[in-house]
Amino acid sequence: MSKLKEILALVRSINGDEFHEQITDGDSLDDVYRELLFLSKKIESKKNRTDVIIDHISNCFAGDFFHQLPISEEQDELDVFCMGFNTYIEELKAVMVSRNLLEIINKKLVEEKEHSKQLVRAKDEFMSNMSHEIRTPLNGILGFTNLLLKNTSLDTEAKKQLDSIKISGDILLVIINDILDLLKIESGQIKLSEKPFDLRQVTHFIYNTFSIQITEKEIDFDISIDKNVPKSLIGDSIRISQILFNLVSNAIKFNHSKGKVGLKIGVDKIENGYHFIQISVKDTGIGIPSDKINFIFNPFIQVSNDTGRKYGGTGLGLAVTKKIINIMNGEIYVKSKLGLGSKFTTTIPLLEYTSDSSVSQPVINNDQSVISVSDGKIKVLVAEDNRINQLLVRTVLKRFNFDCTIVDNGKLAVEALIKESFDIILMDLMMPEMNGYEATLAIRSLEDVTKKNIPIIALTAVVTSPVIEACTSIGIDKYMSKPFEANELHKMIIELLQTDKT
Repeated sequence: MSKLKEILALVRSINGDEFHEQITDGDSLDDVYRELLFLSKKIESKKNRTDVIIDHISNCFAGDFFHQLPISEEQDELDVFCMGFNTYIEELKAVMVSRNLLEIINKKLVEEKEHSKQLVRAKDEFMSNMSHEIRTPLNGILGFTNLLLKNTSLDTEAKKQLDSIKISGDILLVIINDILDLLKIESGQIKLSEKPFDLRQVTHFIYNTFSIQITEKEIDFDISIDKNVPKSLIGDSIRISQILFNLVSNAIKFNHSKGKVGLKIGVDKIENGYHFIQISVKDTGIGIPSDKINFIFNPFIQVSNDTGRKYGGTGLGLAVTKKIINIMNGEIYVKSKLGLGSKFTTTIPLLEYTSDSSVSQPVINNDQSVISVSDGKIKVLVAEDNRINQLLVRTVLKRFNFDCTIVDNGKLAVEALIKESFDIILMDLMMPEMNGYEATLAIRSLEDVTKKNIPIIALTAVVTSPVIEACTSIGIDKYMSKPFEANELHKMIIELLQTDKT
C-alpha cells in the first residue's frame, strides 16, 4: 500500500471513529484533500462550540446561572462536559436557595479554603485534558499538511486548500496557546528567551499567515518599517510574533470587507542602549465603545456577547498580549472610535544585536544530514498510542534517515529497551496500560547504566507547568509540545545526543 493510501485510510478511520462519516471512496490525492478539509471543518466546529462554552461559563462567573450550556447533536466529549456542567449549575442554584446549607457553608470557611485549592487543581487538570484532546488530532493535521505542502506535484488549487487547512490549524493552535499562556503568566512561570532575531522577517511571516484572510476580505494591508529599526534585535521572537499575531488578527477579524489595515514599526527612542521599538496596528473596522476600552485587556472580555458570536474568539488574545508586553517592560495603549476603527500601539525596549553582544547567535543549519552516534543510523524508540501520530513521527524521522521503532504504550517501550539498544526515546505521556511517567521511572531504575541513562524527550500534547515540572522531576531530559515542527525535533534530538556523548 502506498503512503498516500495509508494516509487516506488513516484519515478516513479518524473521520469514521470521531465523526462517523466517510467523504470519499477513491484513493487519489484529491480524496486526501477532501477528507482533510472535512476533518478541518469538524475541528473548527469544535473550536466554535468551545468558544460558546467559554462565553457561557464567563457569564456564570459573572452571576448568570439561568442559561444552560448548549447540547449539540454530535454527542461527543464537549457535550458530556456541557451536561456535567449543567448538572453542576443546577445543584449550585439549589445550594444558593437553601438557607440551611448557606449557614453550614459560613461555618466551614476553613474547608472552603481547601475546596478552592481543589478547584485550582481541577482547573489545571481540565486544561491539561483539553490541551491533550485538541493538540493530539491537531498534531496530525498540521504535521501531514506540512508534509503534503512539500509535494512539488501539487496544483494551485490543491496547494490553496492545504494552505487553508494549515492556517486554520495555526489559528486554533494560537487560541490554545493563549489559554495556556494565560495560566503560565498568572502563576509567574513564563520565561522569555534572549536571542537575536530579525523583526522584518517576523513581520512578513505574520503577513503571510493572514494572506488568505486578507485576500478573501479584500483588505488593503500596508506594512511600513522605518529604516532606523535595527536589522537584528535581541529578544523573544516567539512572543513578539504572538503580540503581532493577536493585534493583526483582531485588525482583520473586526474589519469590514475592503477595509484597511496598517502595520507600522519604528523606533520611538534610544535610551541606555535600548531601542524602544514602537509597533502600531491601525484598522478601519467596527471600533470600540469608549466605555469598553478600559476592559478589553481583561481575560474573557469582548465588547459584547454579539461581538463574540459574530466574529468568534475567546477574548484572551489582548489579555495575553498585554501581560507579555508588561513582562517585556513595554506598554500598550489603544485609540478607537466606534464605527471608524481602532489603533493599537505598543512600545517594547530591545537591545540591538552586534558581534559584541553577550548572547550567542543561533546556529541556522540547513543541512539535514545527520552525524550518527554509533556505527549505523541513529535508533529512535517512539512510545505513542495514537495511530495518526505514529505515522507522522515515523514519516518525519525517516526524512532525517533515523531508524525508528514504534510501540503503543510505556510498558512496551520498557520491554523494547531491555531487549534492544536505542540512542534516544520519544515518549508520549498519556498512554494506556503504562503512561510516560511510569515508563520513564521504570527506565531510570534499570540496572544497565547505559540504558537507564538513555536521553528521553517527552513528545506530548500537554504542556502545562505541573506537567513540565513532573517531567523534570522524574528524569525526562527535554519536552516538546504537539503539534511539533520537524526541524525543531531534529535539532533537539541531535543536541541531546551530542550532549550525551560529551
